[in-house]
Amino acid sequence: MKRKFMGTAWTALILALVALHPAAAAAEYPERNINMYCCYAPGGTVDSGIRALCNGAEKVLGQNIVIANKDGGTGTVGLAALAGEKPDGYTLASTASAAIMRVPLTRKMTYKPLASFTNIYAFAGAASGLLVRPDSPFKTFKDFLEYARKNPGKVTYSTLGTGSVPHILMQVIAMREKIDWVHVPYKGTSPAETAALGGHVDAVSAGDVNKALSGQMRALLMHTRERFDRLPDVQTTMELYQVYNDSLFAVYGPAGMDPAVVKKLEDAFAKAQEMDSWKPYVERFGVVSLKMRSAEYTKFLQERWDSEVELEKTLGLIKEPATQPR
Repeated sequence: MKRKFMGTAWTALILALVALHPAAAAAEYPERNINMYCCYAPGGTVDSGIRALCNGAEKVLGQNIVIANKDGGTGTVGLAALAGEKPDGYTLASTASAAIMRVPLTRKMTYKPLASFTNIYAFAGAASGLLVRPDSPFKTFKDFLEYARKNPGKVTYSTLGTGSVPHILMQVIAMREKIDWVHVPYKGTSPAETAALGGHVDAVSAGDVNKALSGQMRALLMHTRERFDRLPDVQTTMELYQVYNDSLFAVYGPAGMDPAVVKKLEDAFAKAQEMDSWKPYVERFGVVSLKMRSAEYTKFLQERWDSEVELEKTLGLIKEPATQPR
């Protein structure tokens, strides 16, 4: 009887260990809802993109992805919250790559940009620009520059946050042109654009150009490497200043996630981009659709960190990074 009991106990223990094995857990993933922090305000490029992406991914994964906006800190507040979560794949976050490779250069973060996260999937690239209201007296970027030169400290512009790429690009322009203008940061592209539309600032250095594409605003300058095919007459920062917006919108998890779980998420997001719910987002916001998986995106961030440090040192924006990457 004792031998039979011991055999049953060992069998139960072995089965329990198998159930707890990461491979077994990954095979069953996801077994419940997944929480997704969006690190920007509702209605902007990242928020709209992650909602479109998750709408399709839910169908592949068979579970709901519950999105909660944790905006602030130029996309870093939600990331800081994510860093303390379990790496089980049930809490993720979406933000722009600037929260990893730019904002931490000028501000001390509670997380390590290149060590605290699993970089899961980059789904879009920004097509941002400098926008004004349709009734603005500034018809061209040249008009904007000339007025700013003659009226130092008078021109105001909004961005999605301090240290964001649109903000850094405006700093570069100010330094090159020897211009003094006033930066007004917000917690996302949507409120930054609303401020410009409402006349609270003269322009918005936006995280996207959807308002220009819809005719609600006028683009004076694009932050892109090449001229945007839907706004071909608008000059770019690359043409004029040899800098451009290389910010990517991506999904992250806490460091130490099971590679098998990451693979499931990669596959689900890639399939979501082939669904009808994805195309309207790309067309509305004018973003570049990407399918950059974990290994490729991690390499991109590591390489860009070093080059961004050198750029901001050259521009005199930093002496050393405020946050160490690892």
